[in-house]
Amino acid sequence: MSLSVTLSLVGLTACGGSDDTTDSDAASSSAPAGSDDAAASSAPDPAAPDAMPEPDLEEIPDPVATVNGQDVTKEEFVTYYESQFASAAGQAQMSGEEVDEEQLQEDTLEVVVDSVLLRQAAEEEGLEPSDEEVDTLLEELATGNGLESVDQFLEVLEQQGMDEETARREAASQLAIQAYVEQEAPVEEPTDEELRAYYDELVAQQEDAGGNEDDASGTAAPQQPEIPEFDQVRDQLAQQLQSEEQAAATDELVAGLREDAEITSHL
Repeated sequence: MSLSVTLSLVGLTACGGSDDTTDSDAASSSAPAGSDDAAASSAPDPAAPDAMPEPDLEEIPDPVATVNGQDVTKEEFVTYYESQFASAAGQAQMSGEEVDEEQLQEDTLEVVVDSVLLRQAAEEEGLEPSDEEVDTLLEELATGNGLESVDQFLEVLEQQGMDEETARREAASQLAIQAYVEQEAPVEEPTDEELRAYYDELVAQQEDAGGNEDDASGTAAPQQPEIPEFDQVRDQLAQQLQSEEQAAATDELVAGLREDAEITSHL
């Protein structure tokens, strides 16, 4: 779900794992520090022309916004903004352009406000996950980040300034939001007919992409990997289709929450 990736979950999953995961964006941007020698060798040279820029946090107000009387603190905003900036800076570096920080801050705030609205709605519904559910989510996040245990995961978060109490609170918040979205915007499992139509669309898109590239260049298009047979990817298709439908339903749900909300930006 596009909006289930809220501030809380982004803050948790942004941590890096072992050396095996350093090729991922999340791991490379926030992997835990190793030995002093390793840190020194991997640290970017500020004088280097291609050194990654740092976000300007000086002018960000505190609070950043007020949502239905609840302040969004600078700390809460920056946790997500730094992750967004790292991604945008990487893309800008490849394109040779500069990051539009003003626009990025506004876009980030939109996502954070959506997260707060969902969290408030979940609280009003009395949706509160159990300790066991929180433990399960932390285990999934640890595994997903290439870590061997929740304790190791929490150690990484501690290095990044998030203590265990905060991590568990944010995980609980994420679970409550997920429960609220599933309650208010349920998505049914797709039928075989829907999945086959979705599969046929993907196949057609691949064929069109190959043909268009061939026509545009006047040369043979590079060989595209063939999409596996329908039965081989049925489960993946079902997950993807449900995810897309859930994202659309969640966007509509948040739009409704925004209509009734009092939102003040201080950016």
